[in-house]
Amino acid sequence: MIESCFVQAGDVRLEYFERGAGPEVIVLVHGYVSSGRIWSLTQDRLDPSRYRTIALNNRGAGDSSRAGGEDAYTIESFVTDLASAVAALDLPRFTLVGHSLGGATAARFALDHPERLKALVLLDPVPLDGIPLEPGWREQVLARAQAGVHPLAPDPRAGGTRPAGSPNEFFRLLQADMARVAPERLLGGRRSMGDVRLRQRLSELTMPVLVIAGDQDATVGIEPILTDFLALPPATRSLHVFHGVGHSPNVDATDGFVEVLKAFVTGME
Repeated sequence: MIESCFVQAGDVRLEYFERGAGPEVIVLVHGYVSSGRIWSLTQDRLDPSRYRTIALNNRGAGDSSRAGGEDAYTIESFVTDLASAVAALDLPRFTLVGHSLGGATAARFALDHPERLKALVLLDPVPLDGIPLEPGWREQVLARAQAGVHPLAPDPRAGGTRPAGSPNEFFRLLQADMARVAPERLLGGRRSMGDVRLRQRLSELTMPVLVIAGDQDATVGIEPILTDFLALPPATRSLHVFHGVGHSPNVDATDGFVEVLKAFVTGME
């Protein structure tokens, strides 16, 4: 059973979804317009006697605190919140998994707090050397948000059909969370994705790092993901590419994604 809980992380109160009580702790970080609910299919498929999974809602996602203007919604603020949350939860060393914008958050956390991590997983991360901000980007973001079309949002059904056996309620709740995203979060997150410059620092990472991608990712594109992978230390990096899968293998190829994740975690034991 996945439980909705709350933790005080510094100045914000974050919602999170927890399942299991196993010795292997996995913390899951969502992307730009998504929420922690995007990980529920993954959590359901991990043995709760072996794994404890915690999927955080970033500030501004789900029922987590809304926090000020767009300057409050940056990769740096998400990292600060994450650090405060895992400290408040008194977590042992854990595997950190970040999807899309959450990949940049996870990479920055790994650079700032390497002592907290057993390993790092980057799932279709946004380019870690930034996504350029085009002229008029603010107006485009706001116009698309008003129309209900969120830029750089993971489509839960991208690339084909709904995964066999996945519950309709999962998609309903995830899409409801996405519809609640405030303009400040959209603007701050998009600007932060333009400003991020982590690629040149990836060689500093000392923990095992697994990069997972879908080769049909039309949101980020496979090329920058592979470029970021090649910037990691060769001795500790691993790569898995799903063929015919888009930006969200955790949804579109959940069983395969979970098997890859379990094999990676098991390999560190």
